[in-house]
Amino acid sequence: MTSKKLENREIRFSIILIFNYLYIGDIRAEVPGLSSDHHLLGQQFSLALIMFHQSLADKVGLNLTDYKVLGIIGDGVTAGKIAEITGLSTGMVTTVVDRLEKRNFVYRDRDAHDRRKVIIKLNADKVSTELAPLFQSFGEVMGKLFSRYSAEQLALLEDFMRGCIDVFRQETLKLRNNPD
Repeated sequence: MTSKKLENREIRFSIILIFNYLYIGDIRAEVPGLSSDHHLLGQQFSLALIMFHQSLADKVGLNLTDYKVLGIIGDGVTAGKIAEITGLSTGMVTTVVDRLEKRNFVYRDRDAHDRRKVIIKLNADKVSTELAPLFQSFGEVMGKLFSRYSAEQLALLEDFMRGCIDVFRQETLKLRNNPD
């Protein structure tokens, strides 16, 4: 890794750390039983998740944005849909897809029903040989973690996670649509 890339990566990590340690507003007053420990736990979870995905992206030579877009593609998606999901401009999506295509992680295909439409698809062989093995240990450890919980507890966790996803999506839209 060049010193410039290393410096940029260190700057990104520093920014991530700063944002994870800043706490804007205090929801503890509004939620009975929520202590400062819960806030710290949320920060630690967020940072661990970001760092895990950054490490995976680094391992396969992608930046974090390209890596996360790769996860959206699934069985195939249009560039417009990627822009809608991520909030990236269509020009930036084209740049991301170009980089992923250059690395052979994706390819462009024409829609069978509408030849004007281009579908971005995963190169399944490349993903299965380069990315999937990186998740093997993670999958095994998470399986063990989930096995510690009852079906009722897992349902509660799932409900909480779905609620968090909804909040993140709503707050993301607010941020995107607020001109301030």
